[in-house]
Amino acid sequence: MSLPQPLPRVPSLEEIVPMMSRIINAHNAIRELILKTVTPITATFDNVLLPLAQVENNIQGELGMIYMLQYGSPSLATQAAFDEARKLYLEAEASWKADVSFFRLLQAASAKPDFHKLDMESQHLMEKKLLEYKHAGHGIPEDVELEKYRELEMKIAGLEMQFQQNISRETGGVWFSTQELDGVPEDELAKWIDDGPEGEETTNGHQRKKFVPFANGGTLAVLTYANSPETRKKMFLADNLKLKDNKSIFEEIVTRRARKAQMLKHNTHAEFRIESRMVKTTEWVKVFLDGLRETLCGHGRDEIGALQCRRLEDLANQQNPDPSVGFPPWDKRYYERVLQQEFEVDQLKISEFFPLESTATRMLDIFGSVLGLRFDPIPAEDLTQDVIWHDTVECFSVWDGKDDGFIGYLYFDLLWRENKYRGNQSVNIQCGYLRPDGTRQYPSTILMCSFPTATPTSCALLKHHQVVTLFHEMGHGIHDLLAKTKYTHFHGYRLPPDFGEMPSTMLENYCWREDVLHGLSCHFTALNDNYLAEWQKQHPDQPNPPTKIPEILVKPLIKHRYSNRGLYHLYQLSISIFDLQLHSLSTESDIANLNVQKMWYDLREEIEGMDFSECRDGFAFGTFTHLTAGYDVCYYSYLCCTAMAQDVFLSVFSDDPFNTDVWDKYRRGILECGGSPKDLLRTLESFLGRPPNMNALAESMTRAKEERQS
Repeated sequence: MSLPQPLPRVPSLEEIVPMMSRIINAHNAIRELILKTVTPITATFDNVLLPLAQVENNIQGELGMIYMLQYGSPSLATQAAFDEARKLYLEAEASWKADVSFFRLLQAASAKPDFHKLDMESQHLMEKKLLEYKHAGHGIPEDVELEKYRELEMKIAGLEMQFQQNISRETGGVWFSTQELDGVPEDELAKWIDDGPEGEETTNGHQRKKFVPFANGGTLAVLTYANSPETRKKMFLADNLKLKDNKSIFEEIVTRRARKAQMLKHNTHAEFRIESRMVKTTEWVKVFLDGLRETLCGHGRDEIGALQCRRLEDLANQQNPDPSVGFPPWDKRYYERVLQQEFEVDQLKISEFFPLESTATRMLDIFGSVLGLRFDPIPAEDLTQDVIWHDTVECFSVWDGKDDGFIGYLYFDLLWRENKYRGNQSVNIQCGYLRPDGTRQYPSTILMCSFPTATPTSCALLKHHQVVTLFHEMGHGIHDLLAKTKYTHFHGYRLPPDFGEMPSTMLENYCWREDVLHGLSCHFTALNDNYLAEWQKQHPDQPNPPTKIPEILVKPLIKHRYSNRGLYHLYQLSISIFDLQLHSLSTESDIANLNVQKMWYDLREEIEGMDFSECRDGFAFGTFTHLTAGYDVCYYSYLCCTAMAQDVFLSVFSDDPFNTDVWDKYRRGILECGGSPKDLLRTLESFLGRPPNMNALAESMTRAKEERQS
């Protein structure tokens, strides 16, 4: 079947800055034409905002590709070109938003009687555009103050980019002897470099050592598997001290944000940012978080108590008294795993059934079955250097199975590599939109993740929590592909994050079903004869593993789904409260006395119940990407969306999770709308037939606890 739209083209290093210049020129040309031909008296939506929106639609794909390169390009030279291009765009954007004449045309057009006869998406676009201008400083009375405001905006943007680049280019780690790494699986050890050949001692007579990087799953592996508490502590504290330079950058960002908000006559940055969120008031967020604090802290205390009991047993058996006051954070993952094993949950064995590539492909089959989609792989020979940015990238054309209608392109860029974004996310390259002739531009989106790479003897394998993460991010990608909006501004998950995370979070429930895990599974040895031969060497006299994950591994995992879930949500809660408090500085004294380091560790200790006393000289907040990548005054979104997602799943999907009629209603009523509805809570209410239950998260936790105790 021929493709109705070519794959988006990746610009070369030399093309990035000229391409950005063309994008800027296209904006400038339409703005100049509008200002030349329209006055406040003649201004309407059709002659002011519509032409601008059409240009934004037309150029968004090229702009999206340029911005993608900051995350995905392995080339530092390309990333440097992006930095230059981004600076040009930010400067141009600042100049556009500084144009008071254009702002007055928008105001005049929105005040015309016919404005309210427009479709709701067009009205919403005007409201969003006016809010952008307000946030750009319109309303500040004096030109001098406006210029200071814009300088402040540019400075903050530059600091945020520097913060993110420091994270993506961090290369630290710790040298450990093989004895210190006792307990860490061989597959993990094989990924790390040695200081000498196999079996050779170093010059000082000590054992051969391994360099364990903080990135690519190194810290996680040591904290989860190393039997030595000193090894875990050493790794945690070293990781905690990385990226010291980000401390001063982050503090400067926060103080500048506070001053910027005050210039716009907002009391705080939180008050400023909440205007563009779903919930609209910081008081709503505070009440919501306080409610979770009351209900979740009890769960967390019980979970910490269970971990501490198990830890103290180990220390007594080792005749090693506990020197600390409370439970140290470097032992959390290790004892969570120990307790899981006592529940007969073996994450290592489970991971053998979830090779990354085959698991991702099988996830597509699930989305295909419930939503009536088809994913056709683009042949490798068609994925030339001008359409992919790295040779590990895969691509699928996506079709509607009912009518063979083309939907768009989905890319997989799933593995960690040097200089790549260190988190897991869905990245849009090309938004969908409606052209003036009524035809549709189709979207292209990427699952850009950073899962640990393969070992010499096997492929990349996913722990169960990574299976959940991949399914979550794929949900974002599917949401992006299925949206059908008029304007790129509202496409896909271009909506407030305190709603946008809900659809993907709802999907996480599927990863705790036996039928889904069975369908996703395929033991890695079934993929390659060499993998099987190596497995047989390591497991002599054992029968070959089954292809599909057996019940004996799945049932305990599902039974103990909520084991340590309270601690997981308390981590989210402590960061959410940190985010809100940090951005609620309202006086010069508050700003001048800001101590981000103290606030971070105080809140984590208070909320999560662990003893951070030996960690307080660290900079863990300097590794936290969200608060400098658009999620400032927004981290609460994960908890907010989890509550809504639990409500949606339990009340709509849980009884018949694969009902295609229900999924079709969800597709039309939620996914296809993107961010176009003005009132997203009302949209959800319309889908549910009632207001959403924001207590659903706490209620599900309590119900699970009661079931375990009965």
